[in-house]
Amino acid sequence: MRTTCLSAALLLFCVLASAVEPKWFAAPVVDKAPALSLSDPAWDKALKIPFTKLEDGPGDTTRYPTESYWLRSGGSLFVAFKCVNPSSPKLWAIPKQLRDSNIYTKESVELFVGDSDGDLYYQLIFDAAGNIFDGQRFDPKWNGDWKRQVEIKDGYWTAAVELPEPIFSTIWRPGSFMTIDVTRHGFNADGSGGETMAISPPGVHSPEDRVFLGDMNPAALGAKLSQAVGGFKAQFAKTELSAPTAAKLATLLAFVADCAKAGDVDMARYREFHARYVEAGKELRRLEQEVVLDAIFGGR
Repeated sequence: MRTTCLSAALLLFCVLASAVEPKWFAAPVVDKAPALSLSDPAWDKALKIPFTKLEDGPGDTTRYPTESYWLRSGGSLFVAFKCVNPSSPKLWAIPKQLRDSNIYTKESVELFVGDSDGDLYYQLIFDAAGNIFDGQRFDPKWNGDWKRQVEIKDGYWTAAVELPEPIFSTIWRPGSFMTIDVTRHGFNADGSGGETMAISPPGVHSPEDRVFLGDMNPAALGAKLSQAVGGFKAQFAKTELSAPTAAKLATLLAFVADCAKAGDVDMARYREFHARYVEAGKELRRLEQEVVLDAIFGGR
C-alpha cells in the first residue's frame, strides 16, 4: 500500500487559508458587451468595488483612490478602473515600453484573476501610458491575447480590460466563482509620493476575494468532492477500510448528492455549501491519515 503524500484528487482541497475571511461579491451579466471605456452606459450596471486602503505603510487611506467595475458578457470578463490622481493628465508613465517591462514601478494597476481552487491565476498589468505586463502565476513568459484601453482625464485616468473566452474559460465555470485581487500603484507626476493600495492587502499575487458571475450553483463543488473521494478509494483499493471510515465516506457522498440537486442558490446558501465543502476536504485528509496509521500500527 502506498503511504506517500495525498493523491492528486485530494490536492483539490488544499485551499490556501487567509488570515482574513475573503470578501464575496456577485457581478452581473449583460447581453451586450460594454465598450472598453467608462463612458459607455453599460458600465453603470457593473459591480463596483472601491479600494482606498494602503497595502503597506501608515494610515488607512490614500491620495490615489481607485474604483473597479466588474461585468461578464458572452464568454468574456470585463473589468474597468477609475484611478484618481491629482497630477493627471501628467502621469508617471513612459509610452511605448516593451511588453513585460517593469511598468509596475510606474502609475499602474495590477489585476489578478484566478480559479476557485487557487491552482491557476493570471497577472495583468497596465500603466497609464497603455503599456502591458502579463503572466501566468509567476511566469512572465506567458503572453495572452487580452484587450485594454486607457483614457487620460483631468484629475484621473481610466482603463478597461477584456479577458476573452479562450483565457477566461481556464479559470471560471458557470455557476462557480473566480478569485480576484487588484493592486494600484499611484505616484506624483515626477515619480515621487508613491503609494500602493489593494482591494484586500496584501494584494500582489494573492487572488482570494470571490466573485460570482451569473448563477451560483454548488454542483461543481460536489463534482470535485466526488472526484476526491474516488481518488481516496483508488489509493486504498487494496486496504480493508474500517466501518467508521466507510460510514464517513458515505456521509461525504451524501453531501455530493446534496450539491447535485441544490440547483441555483443565493450567495448566503452557496457560502454554506462552500463551508461544508472545505470541511469535507479536511475530513478526507484526516481519513487518509487514519488509514495510513492503521496500516502501520495494525489498527492499534
